[in-house]
Amino acid sequence: MEVVTVKVCVLVGSSRKNGLSSNICAVLQDQFNAKGSSSNFVHLADKHIEYCDADNHCQFAPCKVADDMPSILADMQEADGIIYMPVMHAFGTNSKFQAFLERVGYGYLRPLDRPLADKIAAIIVVGRRYGHTAVYSQIMLNIMLNKMIMAGSGFPPLFFGMLGGAADDVEALEAVGQTVERMHDVHMRFCNPDKAKTRFQTQLTL
Repeated sequence: MEVVTVKVCVLVGSSRKNGLSSNICAVLQDQFNAKGSSSNFVHLADKHIEYCDADNHCQFAPCKVADDMPSILADMQEADGIIYMPVMHAFGTNSKFQAFLERVGYGYLRPLDRPLADKIAAIIVVGRRYGHTAVYSQIMLNIMLNKMIMAGSGFPPLFFGMLGGAADDVEALEAVGQTVERMHDVHMRFCNPDKAKTRFQTQLTL
C-alpha cells in the first residue's frame, strides 16, 4: 500500500512561548504524527519581518526589503499544505501576522504570479472572546487570492483564550482533527486522481 506523506507548514502568529497557541501546536503535532505527515512550525515571533514600505516596486519584482520573508516563503513553497494560525488582537490579526500577510502577499506572491497556487490551506484562529470569524474571513480571502485550495471541514477551528487551555475546548479540538484529516484527504486526491474519481462516482450512485 502506497504511503503518501503530506508536508505541512504551520504559520504560528503568537508571540507567547507557553500560551494557548503552543498547546494547539502540540495537538497538531500529534495529529500529524498519527497521519504520517511531516511538519514545519514557523513561529513568526522568531522572525525578522519589516513593515511594508509601499514603494510599489514589488509590483513587477520581489520585495527588496532585507528581512526573513524570503526564507518564510521558501518554507511555504516547500510544503504541500499551509495552516495559518493568527492570534486575534483588537478584533483583527496581531500586528506581526498582519505585517507578514502584507509583505508576503504584496511583496512576493503577486510579482511571482501566485506561486502557492493549488497548495492546500487551512486556518486556526486563537483569541480571547469575539471577532474570530472576522479574522478567519480575512485569512480565507488571502487564501482565495493566492489560488490555494481551502480545506473546509465543517465548523472552523476557533480557540477561545478564556478557557483553561486547548484541552478544554472540545469542539475546537474536533475541528482541528477534521481539518488535518481533510487536508490529508485532499492531498491524497491530488496524488491519486483516478481513485478520487472512482470515489466521487461511487458517491453519485448512492
